[in-house]
Amino acid sequence: MKSRSVYRAQYDHQAAAAKARARRGVWVAAALYPARESAKGAALRVPSATGMPAYAPAGEFEAYAARHPEGWSLWVRSVAGEGPVPDLPETMTVRVTSRGDGPGYSGVGIVTVTVEARCPMCGGPRGWDTVKPNRFAEDGEWYTADTWENPCGHLDLYPAVLQESRLRPLPRPATRELPKPPPEIEAPDPSSPAGIILAAAQGWRGMHAAQAARLLDEVHGLTVEAERIRAELRVRKGHMSAKAAAYLLHCWGDS
Repeated sequence: MKSRSVYRAQYDHQAAAAKARARRGVWVAAALYPARESAKGAALRVPSATGMPAYAPAGEFEAYAARHPEGWSLWVRSVAGEGPVPDLPETMTVRVTSRGDGPGYSGVGIVTVTVEARCPMCGGPRGWDTVKPNRFAEDGEWYTADTWENPCGHLDLYPAVLQESRLRPLPRPATRELPKPPPEIEAPDPSSPAGIILAAAQGWRGMHAAQAARLLDEVHGLTVEAERIRAELRVRKGHMSAKAAAYLLHCWGDS
């Protein structure tokens, strides 16, 4: 993804969406923006497909924005379909070698560092899920550092990773109470909208609320209930499971 100018956005959302659909769960470079606000705004709109029809219907894509040497990059992935996809962590913690900061050889040490889980060259995901120990001998001693492979192909060298951890310390996340999952619905009427969704979700692992809305609308003709789910999806920016949608319909009385 190469830009001739940081003052002009470079993108092809149709091509990026098609590539992501063909490789479900894999992050794809979708655009390069000159400003952080533009990239962040696009990342917020992708899950709900607001103003971005290439990613419709809502709920079928995830996105994030990351720093890029020529601006800010937008990355997207398709989550539509059966089965969960792994979350992309904010950071990764690895063991790297440290050989001192002086001009002479001062031996080797192993340092545990925490860096962003995104490639500093292109903003793509780092190989956080490929980290494995590498045992090596030096000066008659055995040491263990970590190795990993970045999907984008950019190579992380130990000195650069060590320097990154020193120059760009990551803030500690704020302590907050995590949201509780919606309670189970006891014995719903199988013919009710909530019952229809729950029955479908039993055989469709990872079913999304957008798919539940489509099921009610196109298969059962329950347009009003489907629109309620879609309205809630817009409020939640595309983040809601089918079971959560069924719970909301149940609380609203299914009608």
